[in-house]
Parts: sequence; structure tokens; C-alpha cells
Amino acid sequence: MKTDKVDVVQRRVNLMEKEGVNFVVYVNVGKDPFYSLDRLRQENDAIVLADLPVPGRELTGVHFDMEFLHANTKSLLDSNHQDGKYISAKGKKVVVIGGGDTGTDCIGTSIRHSCSSIVNLELLPEPPRTRAPGNPWPQWPRIFRIDYGHQEAAAKFGKDPKSYEVLTKRFVGDENGVVKGLEVVHVHWEKDARGSFNLRKLRALRR
Repeated sequence: MKTDKVDVVQRRVNLMEKEGVNFVVYVNVGKDPFYSLDRLRQENDAIVLADLPVPGRELTGVHFDMEFLHANTKSLLDSNHQDGKYISAKGKKVVVIGGGDTGTDCIGTSIRHSCSSIVNLELLPEPPRTRAPGNPWPQWPRIFRIDYGHQEAAAKFGKDPKSYEVLTKRFVGDENGVVKGLEVVHVHWEKDARGSFNLRKLRALRR
């Protein structure tokens, strides 16, 4: 979203194409007959469908991150937002589900739109402030960091917008089909006998 589209983004796409990645755009996967799930299963060893199957996702006001960010960037580059062809967060109470770079971009963009409040729900626990014994060098240090979006949110609203160990159960809508809240569950991560992390639900909380 923030990098140069020709010298950085397109250059990376070109390199990936030379390595054998086939990019297909402007198709509806699963509905387009040339990209049906049956055909994809036949032609590939594995399929990854990145989705968030949360009840109520169809409500007005619920948006995918790239739907929000792409339209914002295109409108900004095309007309400095004068064409109105973007999803505005102005005056809205914004909830960003998920962390990472994309979540940070959604937070920063919403603040630039002058949202009235912002909350960032993170499924994972808060990282430690210092490197844990089970995270030695040369592994990537999994420690607490503050991205630019969270810094801006803290500066504007007086606190870090992140809430850790929260799982979204469903979106709640009003009588007109507009999202008005979320039902979430506080969770806790525990290690099993094999050392793998398991998720344990603690209690439901409607917000």
C-alpha cells in the first residue's frame, strides 16, 4: 500500500513470474467455470482458501482489509480522494480484526480518515517484552513491538488499540442489516504434551 507501484511492487511481481508463479486477476474463484474448485483440485496438489467464515460477514459495514486499502489507495492516487470512490471511516467506530502489517495499515488509514474510535482485536497473546528462552537466535525475535498505526492510535486516542487473545464469533446487525457490534470470546493459549499450542475459550463477551 505504501511502496512505489512500479519500481518496487511491479518489480517484485515480475521476479515472481519469472520464478514460475502464475498470477490470475479479475476472476471469481469458485464461480468462474475456468476457476471452479473442482478444476483447481484436479490441476493442483494443494489449495489454500484464505477466508474468515464469521456469521454476519455479509452485513453492511463489514469489509475485507484489501477491499478497504486498495480502494483508498486508488482514490488517493487518482484524485486525492475527490472522486469519493473509497470506503470512508470518517466519524466511524472502527474495529480491525487481526494484527500484522495489513492490520496496521487499516488502523493508520482509518485514523487518517478521522475515525471516531478504533479497536484492534488480536487472537494471539501479547508477546513478551524481552526474548523468551524458547526463541533463541537466529530465530526471528518474537517480542512486543509497536507499529506505526498503533503509535498513531495511541497519540490520538490515548491508548494502544490492541486487545489480545480475542476471538470474533459473529457480527451483530440492526434491523436494516447494518453492523452494530461484535460478539467475541476471550481465549487462552495452552501447551499440550507435545509442546503445541491449543486454544481454550474462556468466556463470551458481547461488545
